[in-house]
Amino acid sequence: MSVDSFVKKITFQRLTREGLQAIAPAIEAMAEAEGLDAHKQAVSIRVQFIQNDSSFK
Repeated sequence: MSVDSFVKKITFQRLTREGLQAIAPAIEAMAEAEGLDAHKQAVSIRVQFIQNDSSFK
């Protein structure tokens, strides 16, 4: 046991517009297969938003 045993690790990712559009179909398929409808919908909404909003960063 060490100090590391008591540390909560949190990771995150940052995607470009192009990156999200490229992996969105895989994310949606995985979410659907796992029954995570809200996760699938969140990705779908983000992709739709970036396609409609040229100022999205």
